[in-house]
Amino acid sequence: MIATEAARLRERCQQLLDAFSSRPEFSHVSSLAVSIDGHVLVEERLRGQGVADTFSVTKTVLATLLGAAVGDGLIEDLDDPVGALLGLPATHPAAEHTWRHLLTQTRGCVTDGAWDIDEVMALPRGWVDHLLAAPQLCPPGTTFRYDNGGAHVLGAALSTVVGRPLSAYAEERLFAPLGIDEWVWPRDPDGRDYGFGHLRLSPEALRRFGELWLGLGTWRGQSLVPEAYVREMVRAHSAGGPPEGTAHGFLTWVDRGYFFAGGWAGQHVVVVPSARAVVVTTGDPGFDPGPPPTDRMPPNWRPGLDLVRTHLLPLLLP
Repeated sequence: MIATEAARLRERCQQLLDAFSSRPEFSHVSSLAVSIDGHVLVEERLRGQGVADTFSVTKTVLATLLGAAVGDGLIEDLDDPVGALLGLPATHPAAEHTWRHLLTQTRGCVTDGAWDIDEVMALPRGWVDHLLAAPQLCPPGTTFRYDNGGAHVLGAALSTVVGRPLSAYAEERLFAPLGIDEWVWPRDPDGRDYGFGHLRLSPEALRRFGELWLGLGTWRGQSLVPEAYVREMVRAHSAGGPPEGTAHGFLTWVDRGYFFAGGWAGQHVVVVPSARAVVVTTGDPGFDPGPPPTDRMPPNWRPGLDLVRTHLLPLLLP
């Protein structure tokens, strides 16, 4: 990137930072980071803790970790069912759900009511068994439906395959190679690391994950995840839908010219391959999981991604 382009990007980033500080709907935004080809252009923290809740960005980290397991030869075919790994008999309706169904959020089950993740988190134990009992609405693989429960089931199956908690496998295969030494991965009452959200990472760690995805699984010359898997992870497998309103890959959102990991309260890791760019925004919602869950989000809040789309992406996209 030539000096004038870098200067324009820094100027736009300062405009974003000013807006995050002055406009009430962005008063929860806690950081902004931009890197080009691995070189940090801007990295500013506005508020909040250094290691904080990434909410559903956890799902994209989980998909990445599953890719590491594919690279390690622990998962041979994404179209293999996972039910047997979780003790389901062949006649169980969820027995035919595959890695791919769970990665693409197309297992076709009820995700609201008693199977809404906030309701599940209020249970004293047995989260995975409860989620596996969710009624089937449509054939697996046919319909995208945002599915926190499916991500937790996916995490449980992956933990079984790797023979240890997700956090232990991630520390070895992703966190340590990426130089991430501060993180917190919560567990459910049965000792299973969450698959759906609440992994705590720093904005710097999120930027490094973005650079790993930009490198198609390679970071600073070291291959951590097979390139072919990452290419599948970041391409559209369906038209997607809420909450991000874009196409969907493997627990990853796909838009025109870029893809991203997304989480509630404005956690976003945006990757623009053509510009070799990674843009991270985080938000500090003052969240308490309860039960019942509470937060301190401002009225009519908007994610920092809104301003990234209007101010930065026009400079980065062809």
